[in-house]
Parts: sequence; structure tokens; C-alpha cells
Amino acid sequence: MSNLNIEELNSSNGYVVFDCTSAEKLDMLAKYSTVLICTKGMAVIELNMLEYTVQPNSFVLISPAMIIKTRYVSDDFSAVVLQMTQETSMSSFIGLETEMFNVIYREPCFSVSDNREMTLMHNMVENLRIFMQLPSSAHKKDFIYGTIHCLFIAIYDIHLRKALNDTTPQSTVYTSADNYFRQFLRLIKDHCRQRHDVAFYADKLHITPKYLNEISRKKAHLTAKEVITQFIVTLIKRELLVSGNSVQRIAYDYNFCDQSSLGKFFKKATGMSPVAYRRTR
Repeated sequence: MSNLNIEELNSSNGYVVFDCTSAEKLDMLAKYSTVLICTKGMAVIELNMLEYTVQPNSFVLISPAMIIKTRYVSDDFSAVVLQMTQETSMSSFIGLETEMFNVIYREPCFSVSDNREMTLMHNMVENLRIFMQLPSSAHKKDFIYGTIHCLFIAIYDIHLRKALNDTTPQSTVYTSADNYFRQFLRLIKDHCRQRHDVAFYADKLHITPKYLNEISRKKAHLTAKEVITQFIVTLIKRELLVSGNSVQRIAYDYNFCDQSSLGKFFKKATGMSPVAYRRTR
């Protein structure tokens, strides 16, 4: 599959599953949220300046904020790759524990020793590949988001079991920016339906809005307001697709003055009105 076809499928489906056999494709992985499962051969990559060896039964989890460099790819290297657009990843991750992403960020490359676990996760990715080739379904997004949601739960469970079985003392050092940003995401999850302003979250964190913006730009390459907006827009999209609630009701639930205010907010973020978005999906 060419890079052009990968881009087209990602854009049209919200995700794409493809086979990766070259360094060229490895270098493009950081453009999207990515899950890579190595099935053959070996590669050596750098993620955020840390080196990892990727071998069969290795999983690599890559976010768009990561810096990736390919150091070596064996001639027989082969991997299955799941890539997700921002909308798909954020919609799939709703409801997952914040600590899950802290764990993944600390250990983005890991090996699976239990063949049953490997089969479980590999099958979930292959099911997404099959679903990508089927005719469009009214429940397309439910299937995609649900499968990816379950995939990350399975990945997190493996991390937890490994931690329980690992008797080696470990210490993880977080910067103050790491801690503030994790708390910021947790606060957004809890309060974004009612509070859309950066000042509210900065006050909760006992820091200035300016400093919160600096942290957000450093950790997510987005302003604090843009992070809040992305959360709200993702939740509203899900409401429009699955809740059946009127736009007026959604506006009320998300603390907009009226339907018109929600419409302006949503159109600025997505380029279309809530009603148009619901109709085209």
C-alpha cells in the first residue's frame, strides 16, 4: 500500500490498518496516533531520543507529539500498523483512565510473552482491517471506537500485569510540567461540559493561565484553549452521532447560551454546523 493510499484511507475512514516493511513507512508513523505490532525481523528506533529494539511480539505505541527516528530496519522486517486520525483517537479514548496514558508514555515499546494476549490484540487490529474493507455501516463509528477502546484496555492490562510480576524497583521522575498537564487533562474530563475557560482550569491548578498555556504548548503543541476545545468538540460529535438528542438539548448540556452559540463554536472548530455534521454521518 502506497503512502498516498494510506493517507486517503485514514482520511475517509478515520483510521487505516496496513503492513509496514520499510524504513520509509516507519518514519511517517508519528503523524498520527499509531499502534505497531512487529511480526517478523527487527528494527531499532528512537522515540523522544530514547532507543528501542523492536522484535516479533513487540508493540510500539506512538503519539503525534513524539519524535521518531529509524536507526535500523532488517531486510525481513514486517509489522502490522494501526493509524488513527485525531478525531478517532480522541473519540476512542473517552472514558479511559488518565493513568493509562501515563503508563504508555513511560513505556511506548514493550513485548508480549503470552501468546494468548498477543493473539487477542492482533485479532482486534485485524478485525479493524477487515471492517475497513466492508460496505459502510450505520454503526461504523461505534465499531471503530469500541474496538480501539478495547484494544487500549488490553494493552493497559498487560502493563499492569507486568508491573505486578516485576520485582525490580522502579522510579519514574516527572517534571512539574508533566504533573500539571496530566492534572489539566483530568480536570477537562471532569468539567468540560460546564467550563470552557482556561482561567477556570488554571485556578484549579493554582497556576496562571499564561503558565498553563506554556505547559500545553510544550506537551501537546496546542494552546490550553485548543486542548479544551478538542475535548468538547469530540464529545459533542459523539452526542450528535449516537445520543439522538436535539442540538438544543446538547447546547444546554454543554453550557452554551443557546443553540446558535453552540453552532458557531462547532462550525469554527469543524467547518460545518452540528446539523450538517449529523446529516453527513
